[in-house]
Amino acid sequence: MMHPHQKPQPKLILTGSEARQRLLAGAQKFTRTVCATYGPKGRHVMLDRAAGLLATKDGVTVAREIHLADPVMNMACQILKVACIKVNDEAGDGTTTVACIASAILEEGLKLVEGGYNPIQVARGMRAAANSAVNVVVDLARPVEGQSQLEQVALIASNGNVEIARNMAEAVMAVGKNGTITIEDGQGVATVLEFKDGMEIARGALSSHFLKNGTSRELVNPLIAVIVGTLKDVEDVQDVMEVASQWPDNPLLIFAETVQGQALTTMIINDSQGVMQCVAVASPGFVTRKRDYLGDIAALAGADVVDLAMGNDWKSWNPEWFGTVSKVTIGAKKTTLLALDEASEAIQERIKVIKREAATAISDHDIDRLNERMASLSSGLCVMKIGAHTEAELKAKRAAVEDALSAVRAALEDGVVPGGGTTYLAASDGLLATLPAEESPDFVAGWKAVAQALRAPLATLANNAGESGSLVVERVRAARLLPLSWVGWDGMTGQIRDLSLEPMVLDPQKVAISVIDASVSVASTLLTSEVSISGLR
Repeated sequence: MMHPHQKPQPKLILTGSEARQRLLAGAQKFTRTVCATYGPKGRHVMLDRAAGLLATKDGVTVAREIHLADPVMNMACQILKVACIKVNDEAGDGTTTVACIASAILEEGLKLVEGGYNPIQVARGMRAAANSAVNVVVDLARPVEGQSQLEQVALIASNGNVEIARNMAEAVMAVGKNGTITIEDGQGVATVLEFKDGMEIARGALSSHFLKNGTSRELVNPLIAVIVGTLKDVEDVQDVMEVASQWPDNPLLIFAETVQGQALTTMIINDSQGVMQCVAVASPGFVTRKRDYLGDIAALAGADVVDLAMGNDWKSWNPEWFGTVSKVTIGAKKTTLLALDEASEAIQERIKVIKREAATAISDHDIDRLNERMASLSSGLCVMKIGAHTEAELKAKRAAVEDALSAVRAALEDGVVPGGGTTYLAASDGLLATLPAEESPDFVAGWKAVAQALRAPLATLANNAGESGSLVVERVRAARLLPLSWVGWDGMTGQIRDLSLEPMVLDPQKVAISVIDASVSVASTLLTSEVSISGLR
Protein backbone atom coordinates (compact mmCIF):
# COMPACT_ATOMS: atom_id res chain seq x y z
CA MET A 1 0.00 0.00 0.00
CA MET A 2 1.28 3.46 -0.89
CA HIS A 3 2.05 5.81 2.02
CA PRO A 4 -0.52 8.69 2.07
CA HIS A 5 2.28 11.29 1.68
CA GLN A 6 4.16 9.34 -0.99
CA LYS A 7 3.72 10.71 -4.50
CA PRO A 8 3.19 8.21 -7.33
CA GLN A 9 6.27 8.01 -9.51
CA PRO A 10 5.82 9.04 -13.17
CA LYS A 11 6.33 6.28 -15.72
CA LEU A 12 7.70 6.28 -19.25
CA ILE A 13 5.19 4.54 -21.55
CA LEU A 14 6.22 3.64 -25.09
CA THR A 15 4.02 1.85 -27.60
CA GLY A 16 4.30 0.06 -30.94
CA SER A 17 7.36 0.58 -33.08
CA GLU A 18 9.04 2.98 -30.64
CA ALA A 19 8.90 0.42 -27.81
CA ARG A 20 10.11 -2.43 -30.01
CA GLN A 21 13.03 -0.46 -31.47
CA ARG A 22 14.28 0.50 -27.98
CA LEU A 23 13.95 -3.13 -26.87
CA LEU A 24 15.93 -4.24 -29.94
CA ALA A 25 18.64 -1.66 -29.21
CA GLY A 26 18.98 -3.05 -25.67
CA ALA A 27 19.18 -6.63 -26.94
CA GLN A 28 21.83 -5.69 -29.49
CA LYS A 29 23.96 -3.87 -26.93
CA PHE A 30 23.77 -6.88 -24.59
CA THR A 31 24.65 -9.26 -27.45
CA ARG A 32 27.61 -7.20 -28.72
CA THR A 33 29.07 -7.19 -25.19
CA VAL A 34 28.63 -10.90 -24.50
CA CYS A 35 29.56 -12.06 -28.02
CA ALA A 36 32.98 -10.39 -27.80
CA THR A 37 34.00 -13.51 -25.81
CA TYR A 38 32.59 -16.00 -28.35
CA GLY A 39 34.68 -18.77 -29.84
CA PRO A 40 38.33 -19.83 -29.71
CA LYS A 41 39.45 -16.39 -30.90
CA GLY A 42 36.99 -14.38 -28.80
CA ARG A 43 38.38 -11.65 -26.55
CA HIS A 44 38.39 -10.95 -22.84
CA VAL A 45 36.01 -8.53 -21.15
CA MET A 46 37.30 -6.39 -18.26
CA LEU A 47 34.90 -6.17 -15.33
CA ASP A 48 35.34 -3.50 -12.64
CA ARG A 49 33.70 -5.06 -9.58
CA ALA A 50 33.67 -4.32 -5.87
CA ALA A 51 35.82 -7.40 -5.29
CA GLY A 52 38.40 -6.14 -7.80
CA LEU A 53 39.12 -6.17 -11.53
CA LEU A 54 38.37 -9.36 -13.44
CA ALA A 55 39.31 -10.25 -17.03
CA THR A 56 37.08 -13.06 -18.27
CA LYS A 57 35.94 -14.92 -21.40
CA ASP A 58 33.08 -16.60 -19.52
CA GLY A 59 29.83 -15.50 -21.18
CA VAL A 60 27.55 -15.90 -18.17
CA THR A 61 29.95 -13.94 -15.92
CA VAL A 62 29.86 -11.05 -18.41
CA ALA A 63 26.07 -11.32 -18.82
CA ARG A 64 25.48 -11.01 -15.08
CA GLU A 65 27.32 -7.66 -15.01
CA ILE A 66 25.30 -5.89 -17.73
CA HIS A 67 22.78 -3.27 -16.63
CA LEU A 68 21.89 -0.46 -19.03
CA ALA A 69 21.07 3.15 -18.09
CA ASP A 70 18.13 3.42 -20.54
CA PRO A 71 15.15 1.80 -18.73
CA VAL A 72 13.50 0.38 -21.88
CA MET A 73 16.73 -0.92 -23.39
CA ASN A 74 17.50 -2.45 -19.98
CA MET A 75 14.22 -4.42 -20.05
CA ALA A 76 15.42 -6.36 -23.13
CA CYS A 77 18.86 -6.70 -21.60
CA GLN A 78 17.48 -8.22 -18.38
CA ILE A 79 15.15 -10.62 -20.25
CA LEU A 80 18.08 -11.86 -22.33
CA LYS A 81 20.23 -12.12 -19.20
CA VAL A 82 17.64 -14.35 -17.48
CA ALA A 83 17.51 -16.62 -20.56
CA CYS A 84 21.31 -16.87 -20.66
CA ILE A 85 21.60 -17.70 -16.97
CA LYS A 86 18.78 -20.27 -17.24
CA VAL A 87 20.58 -22.11 -20.06
CA ASN A 88 23.84 -21.95 -18.11
CA ASP A 89 22.12 -23.43 -15.05
CA GLU A 90 20.36 -26.15 -17.08
CA ALA A 91 23.14 -27.18 -19.45
CA GLY A 92 26.29 -25.48 -18.11
CA ASP A 93 27.23 -23.69 -21.31
CA GLY A 94 25.69 -21.93 -24.32
CA THR A 95 25.22 -18.50 -22.72
CA THR A 96 26.79 -16.53 -25.54
CA THR A 97 25.02 -18.58 -28.21
CA VAL A 98 21.61 -17.74 -26.69
CA ALA A 99 22.34 -14.02 -26.89
CA CYS A 100 23.64 -14.40 -30.45
CA ILE A 101 20.63 -16.32 -31.82
CA ALA A 102 17.94 -14.48 -29.81
CA SER A 103 19.19 -11.09 -30.94
CA ALA A 104 19.28 -12.24 -34.59
CA ILE A 105 15.71 -13.62 -34.36
CA LEU A 106 14.49 -10.41 -32.75
CA GLU A 107 16.13 -8.23 -35.40
CA GLU A 108 14.61 -10.25 -38.25
CA GLY A 109 11.25 -10.52 -36.50
CA LEU A 110 10.94 -6.78 -35.94
CA LYS A 111 11.52 -6.15 -39.65
CA LEU A 112 8.57 -8.44 -40.34
CA VAL A 113 6.30 -6.73 -37.79
CA GLU A 114 7.26 -3.27 -39.10
CA GLY A 115 6.40 -4.58 -42.58
CA GLY A 116 2.85 -5.41 -41.49
CA TYR A 117 3.10 -9.07 -40.44
CA ASN A 118 1.05 -10.21 -37.43
CA PRO A 119 3.50 -10.60 -34.51
CA ILE A 120 1.40 -13.34 -32.84
CA GLN A 121 1.41 -15.49 -36.00
CA VAL A 122 5.09 -14.76 -36.62
CA ALA A 123 5.90 -15.85 -33.05
CA ARG A 124 3.82 -19.03 -33.52
CA GLY A 125 5.90 -19.88 -36.60
CA MET A 126 9.09 -19.25 -34.61
CA ARG A 127 8.09 -21.63 -31.83
CA ALA A 128 7.15 -24.35 -34.34
CA ALA A 129 10.50 -23.85 -36.06
CA ALA A 130 12.30 -24.29 -32.73
CA ASN A 131 10.66 -27.69 -32.23
CA SER A 132 11.68 -28.77 -35.74
CA ALA A 133 15.24 -27.49 -35.20
CA VAL A 134 15.53 -29.53 -32.00
CA ASN A 135 14.64 -32.67 -33.98
CA VAL A 136 17.60 -31.98 -36.31
CA VAL A 137 19.89 -31.66 -33.27
CA VAL A 138 18.68 -35.01 -31.89
CA ASP A 139 19.30 -36.69 -35.27
CA LEU A 140 22.84 -35.24 -35.45
CA ALA A 141 23.85 -36.40 -31.97
CA ARG A 142 26.26 -39.26 -31.29
CA PRO A 143 27.19 -40.90 -27.97
CA VAL A 144 30.45 -39.91 -26.29
CA GLU A 145 33.29 -42.34 -26.92
CA GLY A 146 36.40 -42.20 -24.76
CA GLN A 147 38.46 -39.67 -22.87
CA SER A 148 39.62 -37.72 -25.94
CA GLN A 149 36.04 -36.72 -26.83
CA LEU A 150 35.34 -35.63 -23.26
CA GLU A 151 38.54 -33.60 -23.36
CA GLN A 152 37.39 -31.82 -26.53
CA VAL A 153 34.01 -30.99 -24.98
CA ALA A 154 35.75 -29.59 -21.88
CA LEU A 155 38.27 -27.68 -24.03
CA ILE A 156 35.53 -25.77 -25.87
CA ALA A 157 33.47 -25.12 -22.72
CA SER A 158 36.54 -23.80 -20.85
CA ASN A 159 37.44 -21.43 -23.69
CA GLY A 160 40.44 -23.47 -24.83
CA ASN A 161 42.12 -24.10 -21.46
CA VAL A 162 44.12 -27.29 -22.10
CA GLU A 163 45.00 -27.88 -18.42
CA ILE A 164 41.35 -27.69 -17.32
CA ALA A 165 40.15 -29.88 -20.21
CA ARG A 166 42.73 -32.61 -19.53
CA ASN A 167 42.07 -32.66 -15.79
CA MET A 168 38.30 -32.67 -16.28
CA ALA A 169 38.35 -35.58 -18.75
CA GLU A 170 40.68 -37.56 -16.47
CA ALA A 171 38.46 -36.93 -13.45
CA VAL A 172 35.24 -37.96 -15.22
CA MET A 173 36.78 -41.13 -16.68
CA ALA A 174 38.11 -42.06 -13.23
CA VAL A 175 34.91 -41.62 -11.22
CA GLY A 176 32.53 -42.88 -13.94
CA LYS A 177 29.16 -41.66 -15.13
CA ASN A 178 27.56 -41.86 -11.68
CA GLY A 179 30.57 -40.50 -9.84
CA THR A 180 30.86 -36.99 -8.48
CA ILE A 181 33.39 -34.22 -9.01
CA THR A 182 33.57 -31.34 -6.56
CA ILE A 183 35.51 -28.10 -7.09
CA GLU A 184 37.60 -26.38 -4.42
CA ASP A 185 40.17 -23.57 -4.34
CA GLY A 186 43.66 -25.06 -4.15
CA GLN A 187 46.78 -23.85 -2.34
CA GLY A 188 49.38 -23.72 -5.14
CA VAL A 189 49.36 -22.57 -8.77
CA ALA A 190 48.68 -26.01 -10.33
CA THR A 191 45.29 -27.72 -10.55
CA VAL A 192 45.38 -31.00 -8.59
CA LEU A 193 43.00 -33.99 -8.64
CA GLU A 194 42.32 -35.92 -5.42
CA PHE A 195 40.41 -39.19 -5.75
CA LYS A 196 38.46 -40.71 -2.88
CA ASP A 197 36.69 -44.05 -2.76
CA GLY A 198 33.45 -44.56 -0.90
CA MET A 199 31.31 -42.34 1.29
CA GLU A 200 33.40 -40.10 3.51
CA ILE A 201 31.83 -38.41 6.53
CA ALA A 202 33.49 -35.79 8.70
CA ARG A 203 33.16 -37.69 11.99
CA GLY A 204 35.43 -40.31 13.52
CA ALA A 205 35.24 -42.75 16.44
CA LEU A 206 33.52 -41.26 19.51
CA SER A 207 36.39 -42.50 21.69
CA SER A 208 40.08 -43.09 20.98
CA HIS A 209 39.67 -46.46 22.74
CA PHE A 210 37.83 -47.74 19.65
CA LEU A 211 41.01 -47.13 17.56
CA LYS A 212 43.08 -49.55 19.70
CA ASN A 213 45.95 -47.03 20.12
CA GLY A 214 46.22 -46.60 16.36
CA THR A 215 45.29 -43.78 13.98
CA SER A 216 42.53 -45.74 12.25
CA ARG A 217 40.62 -48.99 12.38
CA GLU A 218 39.14 -51.14 9.63
CA LEU A 219 35.89 -53.11 9.96
CA VAL A 220 35.03 -55.72 7.31
CA ASN A 221 31.33 -56.41 6.61
CA PRO A 222 30.14 -54.72 9.81
CA LEU A 223 26.51 -54.69 10.95
CA ILE A 224 25.39 -51.06 10.61
CA ALA A 225 22.81 -49.64 13.04
CA VAL A 226 21.46 -46.16 12.21
CA ILE A 227 19.66 -44.46 15.11
CA VAL A 228 18.08 -41.00 15.23
CA GLY A 229 18.60 -40.12 18.89
CA THR A 230 21.12 -39.68 21.68
CA LEU A 231 22.18 -42.94 23.35
CA LYS A 232 23.02 -42.35 27.04
CA ASP A 233 22.05 -45.34 29.19
CA VAL A 234 23.06 -49.01 29.13
CA GLU A 235 19.48 -49.86 28.05
CA ASP A 236 19.96 -47.73 24.90
CA VAL A 237 22.65 -50.06 23.51
CA GLN A 238 22.00 -53.32 25.37
CA ASP A 239 19.46 -54.85 22.99
CA VAL A 240 21.17 -53.82 19.74
CA MET A 241 24.44 -55.35 21.02
CA GLU A 242 22.75 -58.59 22.13
CA VAL A 243 21.06 -59.01 18.73
CA ALA A 244 24.35 -58.22 16.92
CA SER A 245 26.16 -60.89 18.98
CA GLN A 246 24.23 -63.53 16.94
CA TRP A 247 26.70 -62.74 14.12
CA PRO A 248 30.08 -62.96 15.94
CA ASP A 249 32.08 -62.61 12.69
CA ASN A 250 30.52 -59.23 11.93
CA PRO A 251 31.54 -56.24 14.06
CA LEU A 252 28.84 -53.75 15.13
CA LEU A 253 29.01 -50.11 14.01
CA ILE A 254 26.45 -47.72 15.50
CA PHE A 255 25.72 -44.36 13.89
CA ALA A 256 23.61 -42.09 16.12
CA GLU A 257 23.21 -38.38 16.80
CA THR A 258 25.68 -39.13 19.57
CA VAL A 259 26.57 -41.90 22.04
CA GLN A 260 27.66 -40.84 25.53
CA GLY A 261 27.66 -41.72 29.27
CA GLN A 262 27.03 -45.33 30.27
CA ALA A 263 26.02 -46.30 26.72
CA LEU A 264 29.46 -45.31 25.39
CA THR A 265 31.29 -46.89 28.34
CA THR A 266 29.44 -50.20 27.79
CA MET A 267 30.51 -50.30 24.13
CA ILE A 268 34.14 -49.41 24.97
CA ILE A 269 34.39 -52.15 27.64
CA ASN A 270 32.88 -54.83 25.38
CA ASP A 271 35.17 -53.85 22.50
CA SER A 272 38.41 -53.49 24.47
CA GLN A 273 37.91 -56.75 26.39
CA GLY A 274 37.22 -58.69 23.21
CA VAL A 275 33.63 -59.60 24.15
CA MET A 276 32.42 -58.20 20.80
CA GLN A 277 33.80 -55.82 18.24
CA CYS A 278 31.77 -52.60 18.34
CA VAL A 279 32.38 -48.95 17.46
CA ALA A 280 30.25 -45.80 17.83
CA VAL A 281 30.36 -42.85 15.41
CA ALA A 282 28.27 -39.66 15.70
CA SER A 283 26.34 -38.29 12.74
CA PRO A 284 27.89 -35.36 10.87
CA GLY A 285 25.94 -32.11 10.49
CA PHE A 286 24.23 -29.93 13.05
CA VAL A 287 20.91 -30.39 14.84
CA THR A 288 18.18 -31.11 12.25
CA ARG A 289 20.71 -31.93 9.53
CA LYS A 290 21.94 -34.96 11.47
CA ARG A 291 18.75 -36.78 10.43
CA ASP A 292 19.57 -36.12 6.73
CA TYR A 293 23.08 -37.55 7.02
CA LEU A 294 21.85 -40.57 8.97
CA GLY A 295 19.36 -41.21 6.15
CA ASP A 296 22.24 -41.11 3.64
CA ILE A 297 24.26 -43.62 5.68
CA ALA A 298 21.22 -45.90 5.94
CA ALA A 299 20.71 -45.79 2.15
CA LEU A 300 24.36 -46.69 1.55
CA ALA A 301 24.23 -49.59 4.02
CA GLY A 302 20.72 -50.81 3.24
CA ALA A 303 19.77 -50.20 6.89
CA ASP A 304 16.54 -48.88 8.40
CA VAL A 305 16.59 -45.48 10.09
CA VAL A 306 15.51 -46.29 13.63
CA ASP A 307 13.62 -43.30 14.99
CA LEU A 308 11.26 -43.06 17.98
CA ALA A 309 9.26 -40.41 16.09
CA MET A 310 8.58 -43.05 13.40
CA GLY A 311 7.52 -45.65 15.97
CA ASN A 312 10.80 -47.61 16.17
CA ASP A 313 12.33 -48.07 19.63
CA TRP A 314 16.01 -49.04 19.59
CA LYS A 315 15.63 -50.58 23.06
CA SER A 316 13.74 -53.42 21.35
CA TRP A 317 15.99 -54.11 18.37
CA ASN A 318 14.72 -55.87 15.25
CA PRO A 319 17.54 -57.67 13.36
CA GLU A 320 16.00 -56.54 10.06
CA TRP A 321 16.97 -52.98 10.93
CA PHE A 322 20.68 -53.78 10.42
CA GLY A 323 22.44 -52.91 7.20
CA THR A 324 25.98 -53.69 6.06
CA VAL A 325 28.81 -52.44 3.84
CA SER A 326 31.88 -54.18 2.45
CA LYS A 327 34.37 -52.18 4.52
CA VAL A 328 34.58 -49.21 6.90
CA THR A 329 37.73 -47.27 7.78
CA ILE A 330 37.34 -45.24 10.98
CA GLY A 331 39.78 -42.53 12.04
CA ALA A 332 39.82 -39.90 14.76
CA LYS A 333 38.07 -37.29 12.57
CA LYS A 334 36.61 -39.11 9.57
CA THR A 335 34.93 -42.35 8.57
CA THR A 336 34.87 -43.89 5.08
CA LEU A 337 32.31 -46.50 4.05
CA LEU A 338 32.57 -48.71 0.95
CA ALA A 339 29.12 -49.94 -0.14
CA LEU A 340 28.28 -53.40 -1.43
CA ASP A 341 27.57 -53.58 -5.18
CA GLU A 342 23.94 -54.57 -4.57
CA ALA A 343 23.33 -51.30 -2.69
CA SER A 344 23.73 -49.19 -5.87
CA GLU A 345 19.99 -49.02 -6.63
CA ALA A 346 19.08 -47.74 -3.16
CA ILE A 347 21.94 -45.23 -3.32
CA GLN A 348 20.76 -43.86 -6.69
CA GLU A 349 17.22 -43.50 -5.31
CA ARG A 350 18.60 -41.54 -2.36
CA ILE A 351 20.61 -39.31 -4.74
CA LYS A 352 17.41 -38.61 -6.73
CA VAL A 353 15.69 -37.48 -3.51
CA ILE A 354 18.57 -35.12 -2.71
CA LYS A 355 18.58 -33.79 -6.30
CA ARG A 356 14.89 -32.91 -6.00
CA GLU A 357 15.64 -31.08 -2.76
CA ALA A 358 18.57 -29.24 -4.41
CA ALA A 359 16.30 -28.09 -7.28
CA THR A 360 14.13 -26.14 -4.80
CA ALA A 361 16.95 -24.91 -2.53
CA ILE A 362 17.44 -21.15 -2.43
CA SER A 363 20.65 -20.38 -0.54
CA ASP A 364 24.09 -21.23 -1.94
CA HIS A 365 24.98 -22.77 1.43
CA ASP A 366 22.09 -25.25 1.23
CA ILE A 367 22.91 -26.11 -2.39
CA ASP A 368 26.57 -26.73 -1.49
CA ARG A 369 25.54 -28.96 1.42
CA LEU A 370 23.21 -31.00 -0.79
CA ASN A 371 25.90 -31.34 -3.47
CA GLU A 372 28.33 -32.58 -0.83
CA ARG A 373 25.82 -35.21 0.28
CA MET A 374 25.32 -36.40 -3.30
CA ALA A 375 29.09 -36.49 -3.76
CA SER A 376 29.64 -38.61 -0.66
CA LEU A 377 26.90 -41.07 -1.70
CA SER A 378 28.23 -41.54 -5.24
CA SER A 379 30.38 -44.49 -6.18
CA GLY A 380 33.37 -42.32 -7.04
CA LEU A 381 34.49 -38.94 -5.77
CA CYS A 382 37.10 -36.59 -7.19
CA VAL A 383 38.01 -33.27 -5.62
CA MET A 384 39.48 -30.86 -8.19
CA LYS A 385 41.60 -28.27 -6.38
CA ILE A 386 42.11 -25.26 -8.64
CA GLY A 387 45.42 -23.43 -8.49
CA ALA A 388 46.23 -19.92 -9.76
CA HIS A 389 48.74 -17.11 -9.35
CA THR A 390 46.25 -14.40 -8.39
CA GLU A 391 42.75 -14.09 -6.96
CA ALA A 392 41.44 -12.73 -10.30
CA GLU A 393 42.95 -15.66 -12.22
CA LEU A 394 41.46 -18.09 -9.70
CA LYS A 395 37.95 -16.66 -10.20
CA ALA A 396 38.23 -16.83 -14.00
CA LYS A 397 39.65 -20.35 -13.83
CA ARG A 398 36.93 -21.54 -11.48
CA ALA A 399 34.23 -20.23 -13.85
CA ALA A 400 35.91 -22.11 -16.73
CA VAL A 401 36.11 -25.31 -14.66
CA GLU A 402 32.43 -25.09 -13.74
CA ASP A 403 31.49 -24.64 -17.42
CA ALA A 404 33.68 -27.57 -18.45
CA LEU A 405 32.22 -29.84 -15.75
CA SER A 406 28.64 -29.02 -16.71
CA ALA A 407 29.38 -29.51 -20.41
CA VAL A 408 31.06 -32.88 -19.83
CA ARG A 409 28.17 -34.08 -17.67
CA ALA A 410 25.69 -32.97 -20.33
CA ALA A 411 27.71 -34.76 -23.04
CA LEU A 412 27.75 -38.00 -21.05
CA GLU A 413 24.03 -37.75 -20.46
CA ASP A 414 22.76 -37.03 -24.00
CA GLY A 415 25.69 -37.31 -26.40
CA VAL A 416 27.48 -34.74 -28.54
CA VAL A 417 26.88 -32.76 -31.74
CA PRO A 418 29.34 -30.89 -33.99
CA GLY A 419 30.50 -27.60 -32.45
CA GLY A 420 31.59 -24.33 -33.99
CA GLY A 421 28.03 -23.30 -34.90
CA THR A 422 27.72 -26.30 -37.26
CA THR A 423 24.74 -27.84 -35.46
CA TYR A 424 22.77 -24.59 -35.67
CA LEU A 425 23.67 -24.27 -39.37
CA ALA A 426 22.43 -27.84 -39.97
CA ALA A 427 19.20 -26.96 -38.13
CA SER A 428 18.87 -23.82 -40.28
CA ASP A 429 19.17 -25.78 -43.53
CA GLY A 430 16.77 -28.41 -42.17
CA LEU A 431 14.15 -25.71 -41.50
CA LEU A 432 14.49 -24.24 -44.99
CA ALA A 433 14.11 -27.71 -46.51
CA THR A 434 10.82 -28.31 -44.65
CA LEU A 435 8.92 -25.02 -44.99
CA PRO A 436 5.29 -25.47 -43.80
CA ALA A 437 3.59 -24.40 -47.05
CA GLU A 438 0.11 -25.07 -45.65
CA GLU A 439 0.51 -22.39 -42.97
CA SER A 440 -0.15 -18.64 -43.27
CA PRO A 441 2.50 -16.31 -44.76
CA ASP A 442 3.04 -14.76 -41.31
CA PHE A 443 3.70 -18.19 -39.77
CA VAL A 444 6.14 -19.12 -42.57
CA ALA A 445 7.91 -15.76 -42.21
CA GLY A 446 8.51 -16.51 -38.49
CA TRP A 447 9.80 -19.99 -39.41
CA LYS A 448 12.25 -18.46 -41.92
CA ALA A 449 13.39 -15.87 -39.39
CA VAL A 450 14.52 -18.64 -37.03
CA ALA A 451 16.23 -20.48 -39.90
CA GLN A 452 18.15 -17.33 -40.78
CA ALA A 453 19.07 -16.56 -37.16
CA LEU A 454 20.50 -20.05 -36.59
CA ARG A 455 23.36 -19.08 -38.92
CA ALA A 456 24.40 -16.28 -36.55
CA PRO A 457 26.63 -18.38 -34.22
CA LEU A 458 28.90 -19.53 -37.06
CA ALA A 459 28.98 -16.02 -38.55
CA THR A 460 29.89 -14.50 -35.16
CA LEU A 461 32.65 -17.08 -34.55
CA ALA A 462 34.12 -16.22 -37.96
CA ASN A 463 33.83 -12.47 -37.39
CA ASN A 464 35.64 -12.80 -34.03
CA ALA A 465 38.45 -14.64 -35.86
CA GLY A 466 38.81 -11.80 -38.37
CA GLU A 467 36.96 -13.59 -41.19
CA SER A 468 33.82 -12.56 -43.09
CA GLY A 469 30.99 -14.29 -41.24
CA SER A 470 28.54 -14.40 -44.14
CA LEU A 471 31.23 -15.74 -46.51
CA VAL A 472 32.25 -18.52 -44.10
CA VAL A 473 28.58 -19.53 -43.69
CA GLU A 474 28.13 -19.91 -47.45
CA ARG A 475 31.42 -21.80 -47.86
CA VAL A 476 30.42 -24.29 -45.14
CA ARG A 477 26.94 -24.72 -46.63
CA ALA A 478 28.48 -25.52 -50.00
CA ALA A 479 30.78 -28.13 -48.42
CA ARG A 480 28.00 -29.93 -46.53
CA LEU A 481 26.83 -32.62 -48.95
CA LEU A 482 24.50 -34.44 -46.52
CA PRO A 483 21.89 -32.92 -44.15
CA LEU A 484 23.35 -34.69 -41.10
CA SER A 485 26.98 -34.15 -42.10
CA TRP A 486 29.51 -33.16 -39.43
CA VAL A 487 31.42 -30.95 -41.86
CA GLY A 488 31.93 -27.50 -40.36
CA TRP A 489 34.38 -24.64 -39.82
CA ASP A 490 37.29 -25.11 -37.39
CA GLY A 491 37.72 -21.73 -35.70
CA MET A 492 41.29 -22.51 -34.55
CA THR A 493 42.68 -23.32 -38.01
CA GLY A 494 40.12 -21.67 -40.30
CA GLN A 495 39.63 -24.96 -42.17
CA ILE A 496 36.37 -26.49 -43.36
CA ARG A 497 36.53 -30.17 -42.40
CA ASP A 498 34.79 -33.10 -40.71
CA LEU A 499 34.59 -31.99 -37.06
CA SER A 500 34.28 -35.60 -35.83
CA LEU A 501 37.93 -36.20 -36.78
CA GLU A 502 40.85 -35.28 -34.50
CA PRO A 503 41.04 -32.64 -33.21
CA MET A 504 37.29 -32.92 -32.71
CA VAL A 505 35.08 -29.85 -32.25
CA LEU A 506 32.14 -30.95 -30.10
CA ASP A 507 29.23 -29.50 -28.15
CA PRO A 508 26.88 -31.39 -25.80
CA GLN A 509 23.49 -32.11 -27.42
CA LYS A 510 21.78 -30.87 -24.25
CA VAL A 511 23.40 -27.44 -24.62
CA ALA A 512 22.31 -27.05 -28.27
CA ILE A 513 18.69 -27.95 -27.46
CA SER A 514 18.56 -25.59 -24.46
CA VAL A 515 20.05 -22.79 -26.56
CA ILE A 516 17.45 -23.13 -29.34
CA ASP A 517 14.51 -23.33 -26.93
CA ALA A 518 15.66 -20.36 -24.83
CA SER A 519 16.60 -18.17 -27.81
CA VAL A 520 13.25 -18.56 -29.56
CA SER A 521 11.32 -18.21 -26.30
CA VAL A 522 12.93 -14.91 -25.29
CA ALA A 523 12.91 -13.45 -28.84
CA SER A 524 9.23 -14.25 -29.42
CA THR A 525 8.35 -12.71 -26.03
CA LEU A 526 10.09 -9.45 -26.94
CA LEU A 527 8.64 -9.50 -30.45
CA THR A 528 5.04 -9.70 -29.22
CA SER A 529 5.55 -6.80 -26.77
CA GLU A 530 3.45 -3.80 -27.84
CA VAL A 531 3.88 -1.53 -24.82
CA SER A 532 6.75 -0.84 -22.40
CA ILE A 533 6.24 0.83 -19.01
CA SER A 534 9.35 1.87 -17.10
CA GLY A 535 10.49 4.37 -14.51
CA LEU A 536 11.84 7.74 -15.66
CA ARG A 537 15.55 8.31 -15.13
